[in-house]
Amino acid sequence: MFRRAVPSSFRWASGDDSKAARVDSAAAVADKKKTAAYERDDDERTDVAESNASDEEERLDDEEEEEEEEEVEGELLLLSDKWDEFNRTAFKYEDVDYAATAMGAPSISGECRIVLGEPFVIMEKAPQNSRRIFAGIDIPASVEMVWNVMTDYENLQKVVPNMLANEVLDLFTGKEKKGRRTDSTSVGGTRSDADRTEAASRRRKGSLLRQTGGIKVMGLTISSTMTLEVREWPAGLPEFAHSPTDGTDGSGGGEDGRESERYVFARPFTVPSLPHKDISMQNVEGDRSDFRMYQGVWRMQPLPGCAPEGEGATRLAYAVDVAPLPYLPVALV
Repeated sequence: MFRRAVPSSFRWASGDDSKAARVDSAAAVADKKKTAAYERDDDERTDVAESNASDEEERLDDEEEEEEEEEVEGELLLLSDKWDEFNRTAFKYEDVDYAATAMGAPSISGECRIVLGEPFVIMEKAPQNSRRIFAGIDIPASVEMVWNVMTDYENLQKVVPNMLANEVLDLFTGKEKKGRRTDSTSVGGTRSDADRTEAASRRRKGSLLRQTGGIKVMGLTISSTMTLEVREWPAGLPEFAHSPTDGTDGSGGGEDGRESERYVFARPFTVPSLPHKDISMQNVEGDRSDFRMYQGVWRMQPLPGCAPEGEGATRLAYAVDVAPLPYLPVALV
């Protein structure tokens, strides 16, 4: 069969073109690999830079928190010094200006003993279906005895009126992980007093409690339930934990109608010149509860000159912000 011969020059040319195409293709693949490698390197450099920036921001935040912690601990140390000075001084009844407080002077018998009377109660209106309640009573027991009773969380139901149920969910060691609230605010780079109080509270011992309280209305018991975060302040809350509009003279609420704010505690009725111990409490946000806001302070203060030698007397005061959900009338709180 006749087969036409293909010139050798044509065959060589075709071979060269094919080889050149393969070289070009290999070069293109190599370029793509280099480009991909460059992009990976860029991504890695970007990740490293972002990581370094994040680490630096975290380091600065930690330094800021440490500085604030030192400042807070310094203020708490001053409160402890106030207790030390009180314990070294033999105060008499006439040494204390009891009349300066809204509760007035304690009632004592001829034996210099507290006369247990009716609780002192004042209620203020606050915005958003809220109430601010102040209460207090003078009792013939030492601050240490009252403190031990109030921090016996397992048995609170036995001593707190109208408490139907009390469950201890957790005990706080005072070493919780640091962190800021999602709604944290700052002014000029400095955290607000509310944020400082929240941070300080995480270094306090305490308990997480599930409680149900109830009151009787026309023979029917109306109950409400909430989860409370309770914190112990053996030397008292720092001054910045209270609203600046509240009276510092022991008169309590100050401006009627101040809006409630988390970690800004109302000030109980007590004598400013005397030391005190505090237990703060507030409902846990996001937990099933009948309250939008429930936040307050139990304050225990010694009453010099109101008990025979070797015994003690205590003013147990209470201030709380209460904001029930709409279905629970605030008048019943």
